[in-house]
Amino acid sequence: MSEHEIRQKFQLLKKDTSGNHNLLKSRSCERCIKTGKRGTPFGIQFWYEKGEDWPSIHQRGVEAEEGCVGCGWYDFAAWRNALNEKFNQSAQ
Repeated sequence: MSEHEIRQKFQLLKKDTSGNHNLLKSRSCERCIKTGKRGTPFGIQFWYEKGEDWPSIHQRGVEAEEGCVGCGWYDFAAWRNALNEKFNQSAQ
């Protein structure tokens, strides 16, 4: 895999004294599959694409990833960048 592919597929989150954020992500994804409601990283209700409801008919496999796009747990870097952009727009 190229460095770009590695960064795109594997966004390891930190494990420290406040907890294992990879485990939080895993639990959030499990909850999303069960309830049809997408996760809220650290309680922040923001999705950079679509909304809170799971937007895919697929729950597993490559096809399911389309429903993950927009959720912070799926791509934390894109989520953070979109959230910061929204803050910057509202501050102007």
